[in-house]
Amino acid sequence: MAIQTLDLREINKVSDNAYEACLIISRRARAINADRIAERKEKEILEESGFEQDFDPYDREFYDPRDHEREINPTVIAQEELFQNKITTRYLTEDDSE
Repeated sequence: MAIQTLDLREINKVSDNAYEACLIISRRARAINADRIAERKEKEILEESGFEQDFDPYDREFYDPRDHEREINPTVIAQEELFQNKITTRYLTEDDSE
C-alpha cells in the first residue's frame, strides 16, 4: 500500500495542529520500523546465522526484497492509527519535567 496524499481538513479533524499531527505520525512510523527491525533480528536472522555481535540490521544481504515489498509502509500504519484515535498524545507540564 502506497502512501497517499492527505487532505489537511482531515488532519485538522484529528488534531488542532497539522504540523503536530505530522510529527506524531513520523514518530510512530519510526517506532513501527524499529520494532520490525528488532523482530527480524530476534526471530529470523539470528536463528539462521548464529551470531549476534557483528549483526547489522540494515545489511541488505540478509533480506529478501520480496518480503520487504509485501509489508505495509510504517507511515501508512501510523496514519491509520492516528485517524482511528489509537495514538494518544501527552504534553509535558512543569510537574512532569521535575
